[in-house]
Amino acid sequence: MTPTAHVTVQHTLLDLDLNHPLIARSLLDPHEMHRTVMSAFRHWIPDGTPNARAQMGVLHTHATNLNTNRLTLIVQSRVPGDWTALPRNALTAPPDTRTITLHITPGQRHRFRTVINPARYTTPPGPPRPRNRNAPADTSPDAVLTWFTSRLQPPGHPDYDRWPRIGATADPTELTARPLPGLASHTAHPGMKINRAEITGHLTITDPHTYAKTLTHGIGRSRAYGCGLLLTQPVNNQQSPANIPAHEGAAPRVRG
Repeated sequence: MTPTAHVTVQHTLLDLDLNHPLIARSLLDPHEMHRTVMSAFRHWIPDGTPNARAQMGVLHTHATNLNTNRLTLIVQSRVPGDWTALPRNALTAPPDTRTITLHITPGQRHRFRTVINPARYTTPPGPPRPRNRNAPADTSPDAVLTWFTSRLQPPGHPDYDRWPRIGATADPTELTARPLPGLASHTAHPGMKINRAEITGHLTITDPHTYAKTLTHGIGRSRAYGCGLLLTQPVNNQQSPANIPAHEGAAPRVRG
């Protein structure tokens, strides 16, 4: 296996109007947001196909600006989306779609942002049973950083032991975590709750092929509902990188 990996995906940035009923519903319910995102990809794979989202590599993340009533949505995919499915008056600007190509080698340094669901494993009481991930996620900064750093991959470590590694390592002092508002579905999955946290910082690539898999497949749980997309930018890249929204607040576009 060569030491260099390659990733080519599409990133679409959408500026959306929170006053529009569809966008307001999507903000309030992660299942509605999932449906809004996937409406752009409905013709690639027949309806009802298992793992359709994963096959198309669709991941998304969003940030809101309540002061301007705008929602910034970034969608990553292996295939182009058809955003004409969205009502025209839900958009405050035309969709901005770019093809992102990364050539990944060991030692590269990337800055990143990701939103995760830091689900925890538990072992049920009683006779020996398989571990599950039904424990409430702890989104305190210390717990989130513990969750994330346990998935780092120092040089020479395998890409999987207790859970998948991300193909990179980091200085924990250069990582920042903060909790985000939780999400709950009241439609298709009543009672579903997604605890979220944001992590930002810098990564140094140790395993390019594992890192490429992390970029295309995401990290952690709830990837259909806006978690797990790792937005990165090589720190020495002077060209336009992927867009990295700042947080659940004002969401400037990071272009260079």
